[in-house]
Amino acid sequence: MRVFNAYLMRKILVAILVLGFLVSCKTTKKNSDVINNDVENNFSKDDQIKNDDPDDYFVEDRMKYEDLIYIPTIKSVVLHGSDWVFSPPILDFGGEQTLALHFDDLSENTKEFRYTFILCDAEWKPVDLLQMEYLDGFFEEEITDYAYSRNTYQPYIHYKAIIPGNNMKPTRSGNYLLKVWYNENGEEKLAVTRRFYINEHQLGITANVKQGTDIETRNYRQEVDFEINSGSFELINPYQNLHIVVQQNGRYDNAITNLKPRMVKGNIYDYNYESGNSFDATNEFRFFDIKSLSYNSENIAKIDRQDQMYHVYLTNDERRPFQRYESGDDINGRFLIKNDDGSDTDTESEYVWVHFFLKYPNPLSEGSVYIMGSLSDWNFTDANKMEYDFDRGGYADSLLLKQGYYNYLYAFLPNQKNIADDSYIEGRHYEADNDYTIYVYYREPGEIYDRLLGVLSLNSRNN
Repeated sequence: MRVFNAYLMRKILVAILVLGFLVSCKTTKKNSDVINNDVENNFSKDDQIKNDDPDDYFVEDRMKYEDLIYIPTIKSVVLHGSDWVFSPPILDFGGEQTLALHFDDLSENTKEFRYTFILCDAEWKPVDLLQMEYLDGFFEEEITDYAYSRNTYQPYIHYKAIIPGNNMKPTRSGNYLLKVWYNENGEEKLAVTRRFYINEHQLGITANVKQGTDIETRNYRQEVDFEINSGSFELINPYQNLHIVVQQNGRYDNAITNLKPRMVKGNIYDYNYESGNSFDATNEFRFFDIKSLSYNSENIAKIDRQDQMYHVYLTNDERRPFQRYESGDDINGRFLIKNDDGSDTDTESEYVWVHFFLKYPNPLSEGSVYIMGSLSDWNFTDANKMEYDFDRGGYADSLLLKQGYYNYLYAFLPNQKNIADDSYIEGRHYEADNDYTIYVYYREPGEIYDRLLGVLSLNSRNN
């Protein structure tokens, strides 16, 4: 009956929208946007596209089901487990754990930020369910915990929240999108979207990361072999209803999503392949440390103050594809916000222009070069896209970053592609240190969403 009611309500809402359009052909695009925002939580992504102007889908601030920042003044967004800054944004279904959300608004005026959750399927597409079908309590909460920066050149306001709050709880497992926005003159302004997970722990997962089995690629690839033990949980038609996602270092662009069980033996599902489950191992991440601005730490050539802002110039970087592998400690693309010069990292850390330069003899016409890592949300945007400097003979870019410790790589993104090749510039070595995460989703027959039955994280050196 609940599915029938949701379907009937959807049909009624569509009829109302169509009737409103026929009555007033003079409705402006702005008004149409307001209508679409009002029904956004009750329609799937495909339905919204059908009702909108096709060109409107490509506007810059349209919500995407990814980790994105939509307002230039929003910086340093992190979402992690409340117990540790490097813990992934994964909650136990029915558990008491929480996530910590932090971000800064480079503004002197506060905003009434609000947030909600949107249930998505295994491929991060919104599920066609009403929020009342996967949220208990209210459908949105306000972020009320904020503080002004102190003694910094760049003023900002630091916001934080514990997710989920007391008034809104997810009632299903799976993928969720955290949506943060505020209202300005009656219009919704989208600020941030972040992905997080709710795990049921219904299945057992054992895995091993090793040097690739394939002879032709084993010197530079790592293979992720694993088994799923369903125990007493009945998996109906696992070749169709199980959906596996394997991630490397939290990246989404190169995630493996098309694996099927190689063999099923009772309640054991074997994914021990020789190909199809392997990744380029790449190299150790580059890094820089700006926790203190009173001295030049490793990989920093100069620290300068210009126009009431700090500028940090990194030492010039070079390509590494033919260099010998050197082991090193890194945090696999993450960053840590920290200020060694003050007592409160959240509000006393400076914002710094960090200047990158990659020596390169000629510009690459087949694609673009990006600064890649958590510092760019693993995305390819204009902000982290490097421009070729003919005078200096290489690629340059500058990012406004908060004091802390940062990992990064240079990635080459071929034209018309959405999977970056970081080995093109950084090289690739099977010995490199990488983190991997395996997500196991299951769609019950007749359902329209994917349950998250199990998650396993492991490291290539410690597994």
